Amino acid sequence: MNKPAFTTLLTFTVISLLSANSCIKENYSICPDYGKYRITFCQRSGIEQKAAMNAIVIYNSVDREGSSSGVCRFTRAPGDSMLNQEKPLRLYPGDYNFKAFLTKGAIQFNNNMVKIKNRELHVMADTIERVSKRGENRVLLTFVLSNSLIEVKCNLDPKYKNLYQVYDVEMSAPDDRDIFLDTESGCCNYSQSITEFYDYFLYSEISDIFEYYCVPFLGGCYLNFRFRLCPLNVDEDSVSEQTIILQSRLFLNMEISQGRAYRFTFDVTPYEINYLSTSVRDWFDNDCIEEIPLL
Repeated sequence: MNKPAFTTLLTFTVISLLSANSCIKENYSICPDYGKYRITFCQRSGIEQKAAMNAIVIYNSVDREGSSSGVCRFTRAPGDSMLNQEKPLRLYPGDYNFKAFLTKGAIQFNNNMVKIKNRELHVMADTIERVSKRGENRVLLTFVLSNSLIEVKCNLDPKYKNLYQVYDVEMSAPDDRDIFLDTESGCCNYSQSITEFYDYFLYSEISDIFEYYCVPFLGGCYLNFRFRLCPLNVDEDSVSEQTIILQSRLFLNMEISQGRAYRFTFDVTPYEINYLSTSVRDWFDNDCIEEIPLL
């Protein structure tokens, strides 16, 4: 190759590289449509979890038939709002439907179905966003509850507050063996039976409130609650010996619905448990929607 031809080729290569670089940093409109652009996912609202979580994102092109669809797995670090992936997702420009599913445990995904379990928070987000010709396209996700939340509020009699504390709360668990979330509709099937096994509630950041995430289940059944009280300032080795166990049994007229939070309120003393009321609300809404009759 003679020198003028080599110089011309080198100049063309440099101009091409500068043009390709400038299309991202300066003028997005001149980028070719065959290029792919980076996608990042950020939680807008809907969940505040200090634990690490796992996620899958299902994406489908809205305006390109038969192209650009798939499933990616992500992780979310404790307290972080970003979903992280070793290899960034890159897509062609256009409109996409993004569906994200997030939980603390391992996600079991098969045939567009996600396994739902008791004692695990399951949330989902569904949005349509445009991927543009830019260095980074950030997709904001608003998560809503995929399963159900049961809260127990314990009103310990004031004259015993300096002597005892509610150590933990348990409830007879709904059968979660065959409960799945349909990722296309966002709906899951409901459990039809309550087992003989008890699941523990977790103490929430709200005073006197215990939380239990579970699969949705049908009404027309009995719920068994078990409360454990122990004296204050007792040694851990002596907790089991001095624990007081009390039980309450309620008949549930209505179903425990997907995406809702139910609060059961009890008056508690070291000698008895008295059921007071149940309220229901949307999971992301702190205002009570309605009181529901159980008995």
